[in-house]
Amino acid sequence: MTNPTADRHPIFTRRNLFGATAAGLAATSLGACATSGGDDDAEEVTVGGDAENPFEVDGSAPLDVVIFDGGFGNEYALAHQEIYNRSFPDAEIEHLATQAIAETQQPRFAEGKPCDVLDNSGAQQIPMDSLVSDGELAELTPLLDAPSYDDPEVTVRDTLRDGVLSMGTFNGKVYALNYVFSAWTVWYDAKLFRDKGWTPPETWEEMLALCPTIQAEGIAPWTYAGQHPVYLYDLFLILAGRHGGVDVVKAIDHLEPDAWRHESVVKAAEALAGLHTAGYILEGTPGIDHIQSQTAFNERRAAFLPCGSWLPNEQKGIAPDDFEYAPIGVPYLEGSVQPGLISAGGEEPFVIPKNASNLAGAYEYLRIMLSQEGAQVFGDTVQAATVVKGVELDNPAAKMTDALVSNPDDLFQPRFRFWYTKMNEEVRPALGALLSGDATPEEFIDRMQTAADETAADDTIEKFRHED
Repeated sequence: MTNPTADRHPIFTRRNLFGATAAGLAATSLGACATSGGDDDAEEVTVGGDAENPFEVDGSAPLDVVIFDGGFGNEYALAHQEIYNRSFPDAEIEHLATQAIAETQQPRFAEGKPCDVLDNSGAQQIPMDSLVSDGELAELTPLLDAPSYDDPEVTVRDTLRDGVLSMGTFNGKVYALNYVFSAWTVWYDAKLFRDKGWTPPETWEEMLALCPTIQAEGIAPWTYAGQHPVYLYDLFLILAGRHGGVDVVKAIDHLEPDAWRHESVVKAAEALAGLHTAGYILEGTPGIDHIQSQTAFNERRAAFLPCGSWLPNEQKGIAPDDFEYAPIGVPYLEGSVQPGLISAGGEEPFVIPKNASNLAGAYEYLRIMLSQEGAQVFGDTVQAATVVKGVELDNPAAKMTDALVSNPDDLFQPRFRFWYTKMNEEVRPALGALLSGDATPEEFIDRMQTAADETAADDTIEKFRHED
């Protein structure tokens, strides 16, 4: 298929560390080459008494900012830098917008001369577990404890939405500010469903009952990014978590014995495999990438697409004018004990290297990003929900997503893919094989349990846990 969006959307967009092959990751991860190992004598930043300049930024010091130039672009970052220069007009800001994060930034970490602010995202994202374990990142407590940009009586931490910090927290310490409040959902076209008289399903059984009706209209019920099957990661884990409760998914993240053999995990694997067996997946899906799957969805050749909440913004200008993006939670299996569970929280990790030349400026830059103005600029530019409270958007899909994530007790982000590089590399082909019919549910479970057991037994791998 010719990609009609090649000029606007590169092969990998903002979130797609998914697309890199295991070999590519091995070539570009910090775990595959020497790093500076962090500097025990690196400068530390504390919060001072000046609410307008709590980190005592040297206004003449340059600031080096690297932004992942994917689905969100970098226009919003330029706006943030303009705000920074209002306070520090003499500060020269070096701005790099690139998709080649590991290629351009890994050598700088290895030399001990990293940038000051890094948007560590995309296909070449440097694995967070490597950055944390190697002591390359500054801890963000000073930022969170500082007075907010808009109100000195309110800390930055208290301006953030519930659940935002969990993804960037490693063993109780926050090393990444995930700037987008994203949710992994199942998308459908509200206009198509309205025109056909179809009711968006809430349960797995309702979805299965609707599939033959969808097919009768010449439309495939499902498609996904077959070349990057980790798009199925949250769909699968939340399906299991909705059935057995969030502790089922936490057990997988915590590498607990036989966590992958839990009844709810097995049922989720069987349910997804059943979509292939029943012929409910668009023909050719295992061989297409995320752009092709999204194009098929926009062309109404498939009714359901699992993806993150950036999808409407990423496809604006490409989808038909009358296409109405609408999200639903993963349809839950019969007997589910936590049917509202959803993978939602902070994504798009911004980090501050521990050996940054301008640590104070880096903390201040992130504080500006978390101001009302900074967050509003981002939200209005990319039409995505921000992690800052009180920022409202007009985008209908963003509003519907907000409704899905309204219960903080149901927000959870599965984490093993970010904590353990080996399991991240294993789950991609394993999910692909499961959905394409190349592996049975039993083979899938065995494969992932083996990867988990090997990770748990490897004493050289630092282990992480969710904060209760």
